[in-house]
This record gives sequence, C-alpha cells and structure tokens, in this order.
Amino acid sequence: MNDLVFENKLPKIESTQKAKKENLKQRAYLNTLTSLIDFVGAQVTGLIVSPFIVGGLGSSMYGIWQILGQLTGYSKMADSRATQVLKWTIAKKKNIATEAELQTDLSSAFIVTLISMPIVLIIGSILSWYAPIITKAEPQYFTLIRVASSLLILSLVIARVFDIYECILRGMNLSFKRMGFRTLLIVLGGVLKVAAILLGYGILGLSVVQILITIITGLVIYSIVKKNVPWFGFGKTSYKEVVSFTKLSGWNMANTTAITLLGQSDKIFLGIIAGPVLVSTYTLTLFLPVAIGGIIFNIIVGAIPGIGTLIGLKEFGKIYKAWRSINDLVFLMAVGAGFTIILFNYSFLSIWVGSEHFAGYVANALVMVLVIQELFVKQDGYVITATLDLKKKVFITLVSITISFVLGLLLIKDYGIVGLCISLLVGRTFLFLSQRSIIEKQLKIDKVQSLLSFTQPFVVSILMLSSAFYFSYLINQTSFFILTFLVPSTFFSALVIFFSLGLSAERRLELIRLYSSIKLFKSKA
Repeated sequence: MNDLVFENKLPKIESTQKAKKENLKQRAYLNTLTSLIDFVGAQVTGLIVSPFIVGGLGSSMYGIWQILGQLTGYSKMADSRATQVLKWTIAKKKNIATEAELQTDLSSAFIVTLISMPIVLIIGSILSWYAPIITKAEPQYFTLIRVASSLLILSLVIARVFDIYECILRGMNLSFKRMGFRTLLIVLGGVLKVAAILLGYGILGLSVVQILITIITGLVIYSIVKKNVPWFGFGKTSYKEVVSFTKLSGWNMANTTAITLLGQSDKIFLGIIAGPVLVSTYTLTLFLPVAIGGIIFNIIVGAIPGIGTLIGLKEFGKIYKAWRSINDLVFLMAVGAGFTIILFNYSFLSIWVGSEHFAGYVANALVMVLVIQELFVKQDGYVITATLDLKKKVFITLVSITISFVLGLLLIKDYGIVGLCISLLVGRTFLFLSQRSIIEKQLKIDKVQSLLSFTQPFVVSILMLSSAFYFSYLINQTSFFILTFLVPSTFFSALVIFFSLGLSAERRLELIRLYSSIKLFKSKA
C-alpha cells in the first residue's frame, strides 16, 4: 500500500549519463534567447495594449486592477512549489540519475502539488472577499472586484498545475525547445484584452482572457515536453518519497512566501496607504524600467540551470567564474539601460500615456535604482535556490521585508512613491548583502576577493547614474522621432563607458570570450 503507481508507457533506459554531453554555454544562450523573445513579446504587447486598458478602465480602476494582480498572487504562498523543487532536482541529477529516479521525482512533485491546491483556493477565496476593501474601491464595485479576483485565482491554480511541465524543460536545460510558442500566445492574449476593453467587459473580460491563455499555454508546453524529453512519464513513487519531497517543498513554499511578500507588495502597500490613483502613476512610471530589467534578468536566468548542473558536480571553480561573469553582465547592461531610462523616461511616458502619469524625477531615478538592485537580489537568490539550501535565504528575506514594511509605514504617507522606493531600497540592501555572504560560503569564495571584484563596477555605476539624474532635469519633453535616435545612441555610449571604466581588463576579456564561444545562429545544443 506504500507505492503510488503512475502508468508509464515510455521505454526504459539505464541512466541519463549515456546522454550526449551538454554544451552549457550554447544551451544558456538558446534558453536566454527563448526567454528574451517571450519577454520582449510581452513588453511590446503591453506597450500597445496598456493605453487601451488605462483609457478604458480609468486611472482609479486601472490602479485597482494592478493591485488585484499582486493581491491574488499572495495565494501562491500556500503553494508547495514542488514544481520548483523538481526543476532544481532535475538540473542537479539529470547526468547521474536513472530514468526511473527522475520519473519518481516527477510523480512525487505532481502529488505534492495537487495536495496543496485546496489550500491555495481557500486562501484565494479569503483574499477575493476582502479585495474591495484592500483596494479602497467604491461600494458599487465590490461584487465586480470579488468576481474578477476569483477568476484571477482560478487562473493561478491552473498555471500551477501546468507549471510542472515547464519546470521539466527548465531542469533539463531545454527551455529553448518552446522558442516562439509562448510569444504567439502572449500576442493573442493582448488582442483579446483589447477586444474585451473595447466591448466594455472591463476587468471581468481581462480576467477571463487570462484564464483562457493560461490553459492554452499549459497544453502547448505539455506537448513540447512530451516530444523532447525521452524519460518523461509518471513512474513509481512511495509515501516516503512524497514525504521527502514535501520537506524540500516545505522550505521552497516558505521561500516562495518570502519572495511573494518581497516582490508583490509594493502596489498593495502603496494602494492601502495612498490609494489606487497613485498606484496607477507608480505602475506606469515603472513600466519601462521593469521592461528593460526583465530583459536583462531573462538573459541571466537562462544560464542558472547550467550553474545548477555545476553545483551538482561540485565544480566550484567553474561556478565562481560563471557567477562573476553573470555579475559583470548585469552591471554592464543594467547601468547602460538605467542611465538611458533616467534621462528619457519622462519623454517616453508623455508620448505613451501622458505626462500626468509621470511620478517625478526623484521617484523616476529611485525606481530605476530599485530595479537594478532587484536584478542582483534575484540573480543571487536563484543561485542559492539552485543549491536547494533555502533556510537562511527564507529568514533573511523575511527580515528584509520587515525592514521595508516598518520604513514604509513611516515614509509613504508623507513622501508617496519616493517614500515607498526608499523603504524598499533599504530592506533589499540588507537582503543583497546577506545573500552575498551565503553564496560566498556555499561556493567557497574568498570574501575579500568578492568585495574587491564588486567595488570598481559599483563605484562607476553610482557615478554614471548620478550624472544621469542631474541631466534629467535639463532634458525637455522630446518627440518620438528624436527619441528613436537619442535612446539607442545614449544606451550604447553608456555601455562603452561602463565597459571601459567599470570592468578590469581581465574581466573585459572574459566577457568577450564568453560572447565569442556562443554560436549565435546554431539552434542545437
């Protein structure tokens, strides 16, 4: 009675060790390219669709819609996140485990995920009931907001079940196999959202579109996994295996709770204290920094499963070189983008949705710094997660949230968006320093060496971003035509300056070698 058996009709093989050796650099490039295509597709779609949504809903309801997006995400805190454990387990074991072991892990993850779903639904129901109060909506909109919130919760539950297939692809370092498919679905979703707004269905129509796209996306990813992962299938598992997976998933759930509170509380916090209209202004000012930051993060995250493989093999020298190269790449791209956005975000917003939605020059600069800081926090967090040792990470994340929460209570009422940014920056600075300490210990990196390697790019980045903030006051609103010339020229100039001054000669050569080793038009790895 201890065995839980899933029928598996796939042929057996003795061990995944017989598989062809991975080209980690090439797969990292292909995974990164896939993520970039998806993310750029999402941002371009958002760029086109957002003015329709803002115009159709109005500033207040648009702010409420943004708050609902974060609020319903809180139900993920009850999700076991067994799929994430599965991803990192596969990344570490795929070269040393048998097919049967990987199928056992898949079955265990699936069972743990199903067990957690009723809890997610219960928490989601509570959040949906109180959503109108949290968003400070008018009484006539209470039922509308509760229904929309419930639909968003349903979409989240469906996504969590299908996420198990996505995590298999990522753990196997095969995310590139879905290249382009998700982007097409994102574009379809954008078209349907515009239609929902134009037809007058409002936030209910947007919620239904989200459910529809989630289901279609899940089915597409399932078919890709079935075609490209030879060992895919459910095999034998046991009560003991499920319990073991639950323990790992328990810490992963705690980690997810901490990350959710850290990354999905800003709009809720701002809305509760300052109201939905200011949330709308904050969200729109944040659009371009988050879009560019997301592109950079997708470049980074494509390489992380490869680091997970190296961690499993305990090749610490290679891990350190990969981690340092990722750091340098983040610095280079983030500072180049940050310098440009601080200068021209006001002009962009004026053309896109109107200058009345600009949060101010100080808030604009702080938002950009916050996005850059978040890139380093996320990058280091992914590396720690890849080790599956999450206890310290969860603790320091919760301390960081507490610091930001206390400061936010003191600052947001008087300083609005600026107060929110300062509170988040201080809390995440503590998190960044603490995560660096954990990584240095886990990867056996000398602390002095790590500090020295970080100092030069950090100082140069501060000088460049400060100069951009100073000159942003001097730049008047410009036309779209002028921006198409100024933005790319400014960005590439900033890249050259930072590459020359922010990195040592050795690290410049290392980045060049990394780039040269990747075959840009090779589609197999």
